[in-house]
Amino acid sequence: MPSLPLTPMSGERARIAQLSGFAASLLVHAGLRSDDARAMADCLVFAQSSGIDSHGLMHLPAYLNGLRRSALNPRPRFVFTAERAAAASLDAEQAPGILAALAASDRASALAKQAGVGAVAVRNSGHFGVASYFVHRMLGQQQVGLVFSNASPSVAPRGGRQPLFGTNPIAAGFPRADGQPLVIDLASTLGSRARIRKAAAAGEEIPADWALDAEGQPTTSAEAALQGSMQALGGAKGTLLCLLVELLCVSLSGGALGAEVRPPQDPSSQPADVSHLFLAFDPEAFGGAAALSDRVAEIAAAIESVEPVEADSPVRLPGARAAAARREAERNGILVTPALANALAKARSEAAAFTHFTIGA
Repeated sequence: MPSLPLTPMSGERARIAQLSGFAASLLVHAGLRSDDARAMADCLVFAQSSGIDSHGLMHLPAYLNGLRRSALNPRPRFVFTAERAAAASLDAEQAPGILAALAASDRASALAKQAGVGAVAVRNSGHFGVASYFVHRMLGQQQVGLVFSNASPSVAPRGGRQPLFGTNPIAAGFPRADGQPLVIDLASTLGSRARIRKAAAAGEEIPADWALDAEGQPTTSAEAALQGSMQALGGAKGTLLCLLVELLCVSLSGGALGAEVRPPQDPSSQPADVSHLFLAFDPEAFGGAAALSDRVAEIAAAIESVEPVEADSPVRLPGARAAAARREAERNGILVTPALANALAKARSEAAAFTHFTIGA
């Protein structure tokens, strides 16, 4: 077993390849195949370089801990079943969600190339990080992509106290003829659970409309929010959006209900049991790839032409800020903040705790 890499220091700017190599080395040490470790590391660094640090390398310690507790399976087989011309199902065998999502999004793209549309439902998976990464995977095939996932319970039904639904993210991507694709990536809640955990760790308050405390009252305390529930987008209608994602992911895959899903930080050896749904659309089966990307470009131009409320803050296209952050990271590296340095050091400690493991075929 090779020695573990040195942890990047707080205050330095680390190159993307350096951070990806660091994460991949720890994941190999934890029992992943080298190709899987690199793929998983690339997804985490993609989020980090996009400015979505709450879904980036901050999750690496939890993933490694899940592997060490055997809550995550480092060597899944990924056998697709119930497959038809445009649809398939995958039992992820409690794999890290990133690996399951990569396999499922690639299969959805392959089905779409044959049938025009491809759909893959996934059960028994883990937390898959940032949903837009898998949309970009399908965009790489010049396809429209949609991604849904349920998550551990954090949202109560309207008027209730007990969390039942997760933040249940939705992501979508549309190729554009004259520039960056339009990428939509949002939780079904006003804030993300990861950002609330980050605020709690830093001793910071959260916006008053993000969450409710255990008594069902609005709170700015991140700690109280973690004991209560998240606020859904759009009030009562937002809880229906959470329900819609739940139904799409769970009813089609046969997976666990959101109320039964465990977060990646769960200290037990019980699996997360997350469910996902991936949809890919091949434009050639509709009006053609050129026509679609041209139309998306027209929509983008219309958005950008809207007069802004503040002259120095032009209307921004979805996904533009993340794309700009990635370009900056490619040029100048990623700043290792104290919080990131702490997470990387914790991840290294988690990897060092692997004294033995069984490697499958």
